[in-house]
Amino acid sequence: MKRTIVVIGCVLCLCLCAVAVTPAMAKNVISPQTDKLADHKLDTGVSGKGALKNADEQLMNSTSAATNAFRMQQFNDSVAWGKALIAAVHSSGCNTSKAEAVLAQLTGQEEALRGALESGNQGQMSSVMAKNDALTKQLRMSLNNCIRTDCTGNETCTENETCTENRTLEMNQLRENCSAIDGEYLELRYNERLKYGGEIIDIFNESGYDTAPAEEQLGIIGGNNQTFMNATENGGRPAVNAVLNENKKAWNTGKRSLWEQIHAFFFGGSASEDASVPSDDSETGEEA
Repeated sequence: MKRTIVVIGCVLCLCLCAVAVTPAMAKNVISPQTDKLADHKLDTGVSGKGALKNADEQLMNSTSAATNAFRMQQFNDSVAWGKALIAAVHSSGCNTSKAEAVLAQLTGQEEALRGALESGNQGQMSSVMAKNDALTKQLRMSLNNCIRTDCTGNETCTENETCTENRTLEMNQLRENCSAIDGEYLELRYNERLKYGGEIIDIFNESGYDTAPAEEQLGIIGGNNQTFMNATENGGRPAVNAVLNENKKAWNTGKRSLWEQIHAFFFGGSASEDASVPSDDSETGEEA
């Protein structure tokens, strides 16, 4: 009898110990990140820096909306640029049929791009944007080729010195017109990128993130503006590309400084190779 009572007592003690220990064990096993998030909410809730209070769903939605709008705007700019160049070249007596066919393909990509952006699939977006970039370059190549080979000029003009001089002047004027269209296009894209960068920084800043590093990099891009404009006006392609390359480095550095804060908080690592980070946008203009 005594032995039975001792056994029952031991079982009860074990049960009580299990009840007391299980919650603590479960907490350690399943919720270290939950605790981290809860602690962060407590810390930021008092200060008002509550970016992560509704975690970053709102931030992600806002940045996605801004990014999608930016990419659609850049697409529309490319289409408008192509139309303007074709009109300028066609008015000089050149056969622009091949370039017009390429432009039709590019214009037809609008729905594909819109669908890719709405899907949120980075791979799909990258694929569509890569095709659009390829079509834009093909459009430029088609125009360059038709300027060199398909410009008939004045059909009543005979092949003499005066005729050749006139045609040379026409071709020089055409190139100047095309350079001016290119300059306006690149300037527009430049200013749109500055505006877009400011919007993204504002979104992160309102959500309580440290945006100082990104602001510094955006300042570098803004500071290059006058140098870039001078390069486009002078038609100095190497100078234009030098500024664009510097801007691309600054842009990627600033973007990474923002996204790594999210990744480091939730996953404890770098966002450099994270698929959720928006892919790079082209920062290079078309060959003049």
